[in-house]
Amino acid sequence: MAANGEPQPTPGSERALAVALAREAGSVLLEHVARGVTAEWKGGTDPVSAADRAAEELIRERIAAALPGDVVVGEEGEEVPEASVRGRRRWYVDPLDGTTNFLKGRPRWAVSIAFCDADDRLAAAAIHLPSTGELYDAGRDAGAAQDGEPLRCGTTATLDEALVALGALTRGRPDQAVAAGLAGQVLSLRVTGSGAADLADVAAGRADAFVTTGSGRWDIAAGALLAAEAGAAVTTLTGEDALGPSETVVAATPALHPALLELVTHASRSGEG
Repeated sequence: MAANGEPQPTPGSERALAVALAREAGSVLLEHVARGVTAEWKGGTDPVSAADRAAEELIRERIAAALPGDVVVGEEGEEVPEASVRGRRRWYVDPLDGTTNFLKGRPRWAVSIAFCDADDRLAAAAIHLPSTGELYDAGRDAGAAQDGEPLRCGTTATLDEALVALGALTRGRPDQAVAAGLAGQVLSLRVTGSGAADLADVAAGRADAFVTTGSGRWDIAAGALLAAEAGAAVTTLTGEDALGPSETVVAATPALHPALLELVTHASRSGEG
């Protein structure tokens, strides 16, 4: 207990808390599936549901009870500029990554929770896919795991052998130019609708890379740490370390990353023009 009376975490406890919260939030989402879900709209292509809000509310309540001094930066909460939380312990929460899939009855959706320490570095993460029961977690310098089994990214080294997952190609999003630039250069492209799940695939070696040129910090924070702890190279679109956290990410096998980053950067700049 700190001098101010607030509970203090024990080493590694944030990882365990992230796992527990991801599982509990997943149960809430499955309950909503059983009752039936209806979409609302935050913007022209940005759906939300009561399930998103209920899951995030639960996560916020649990964090506030366990670690009342920590900040929660969530997709469904009020906007929190990154500059306002630098130097503070904080959690990046996407209670339902892949909402469109969720609302359409597709199983590719996830709960994504990441903890960032006061040194502004991601330190713990959990990604849960309730529809399949998969649970991924990671700790800084402590490795990554799927359902308790250690994870290691793949070894693909060339673009022509690479399966690359992309962020959502919805109207108004910047990833279309990247998709056009990668088409014909890589073995195959995938757009699954859940960046968190795609980054888990990179960590597990089921995808060779994941690229997004514009996502919420809560979408990719947990997956970025998971992939990095599984041995992947994880940077921003400009080649900087993406464990800060970031709103862009290029995560790939170490041998593949340099060529992929160059291709993505060129395609992205061409799209801006």
